[in-house]
Amino acid sequence: MISIIIINYLQKDFLAKCVQSIYKNFNKNVEVIIVNNSKEENLSDLKEFYPLLTIIENENTGYSKANNLAAKRAKGEYLLFLNADTEILNDFTEDLVSKFRNFDFGAAGLKLQYEDGRFQNSFGFFPTILNEYKNKKAELAFKKNNLKYIKEREEKYSEVKEVDWVTGAALFIKKSTFDKIKGFNERFFLFYEDIDLCCRLHKAGYKNYYYPRSKIIHHKSEYLRPEFKKESCKISKKSQILYYKLHNSFFQLLLLKIYLFFEKSLRNRTDNKFS
Repeated sequence: MISIIIINYLQKDFLAKCVQSIYKNFNKNVEVIIVNNSKEENLSDLKEFYPLLTIIENENTGYSKANNLAAKRAKGEYLLFLNADTEILNDFTEDLVSKFRNFDFGAAGLKLQYEDGRFQNSFGFFPTILNEYKNKKAELAFKKNNLKYIKEREEKYSEVKEVDWVTGAALFIKKSTFDKIKGFNERFFLFYEDIDLCCRLHKAGYKNYYYPRSKIIHHKSEYLRPEFKKESCKISKKSQILYYKLHNSFFQLLLLKIYLFFEKSLRNRTDNKFS
């Protein structure tokens, strides 16, 4: 059985679509666990419509803690962490389990797409000063909708392939493996917890993979809420620094802090110019 874990924070409308898509496309060999980090949102009507749902009411103490809380309640042999702003379009569960059943993998990241069907970037290189350039190159190519780059990347990863890290928006892992490495690092409130998880799996001898046979829309709703953008940026940079402290050298951390300082200064000057 696969235990699907979803964290809700001010995303009830997206969440309803996500849950509907799960029960529409997946067979019965799944359980769905929702951790509601939003006191403002009542999910009881969702429970009435889908009585098999497990809903855990929770204080918002971070994405990592919420996922770990749900994982402890999970009964499945496998865990599938899904963002609330995703929609499932096909049943890939049998193929997914069959592909990874017979060997010890770390995390498997599932293929994501935008609403219009365009390929979405969902994996990358472990962050180092050198790899920041590679990851940023991919990020900018997708942001600018560089069709040539995006097509080449999608074709390159058209089969199951080893990667450094995969996004937590759709992350598949054996529960025993997740428990063995003690789940997500709860020092990460939000952002980089998925990359940290993949890095710890890698250090423990596991390989992480990208799985391209799923069809999942990822709305990326965090970018649809302008009021959260500034605060999210601060949290992201804080998590990035924590990742470097845990996994990279002091010299790499120092270079990162210098880079972030100048990046912030440039961003402030740009904001002031157009304010």
